[in-house]
Amino acid sequence: MIERKALLLILAAVAFALVSVPSVLFNNAINKYFSFVGHWSVANIKPSRTAIIPPARARAERPDIPPQPELRFAKFSITIAGAKEVMIAGDFNKWNPEGLVLVKKSAKTWEAIVPLPPGRYRYLCRIDGQDLLDPMNPDTEFEAGRKVSVLTVK
Repeated sequence: MIERKALLLILAAVAFALVSVPSVLFNNAINKYFSFVGHWSVANIKPSRTAIIPPARARAERPDIPPQPELRFAKFSITIAGAKEVMIAGDFNKWNPEGLVLVKKSAKTWEAIVPLPPGRYRYLCRIDGQDLLDPMNPDTEFEAGRKVSVLTVK
């Protein structure tokens, strides 16, 4: 019986040695590979060359391109009940109503935001295919024999 216990203990010690030696070697290899994790230093990375960035120059104005005016955001908002489609046609979109379709924000409110340079713009609302003055804007004038709404962008 004692011989079997001794043989079992010897076999267990040999198995432990066979398992632990590769584990120690593997652990040492992993620690060596990931040595930068615990104490990383910039000195370990040496640049191969140093880049010199040239000083920035001011851009020259191009005489062939006229300066662009600063844009402002103009909000078109119309409150009208029962409308199915609301568009804006004006001198800023060459009187093309499909160029500016308003978005329905609530049951009665339609809105669009358009970038425009400062100036005075004439327009009409097309509500369900019918050209109407903007019901929210009292400023009007005549153009081409018809009354149109006027928007001043400052």
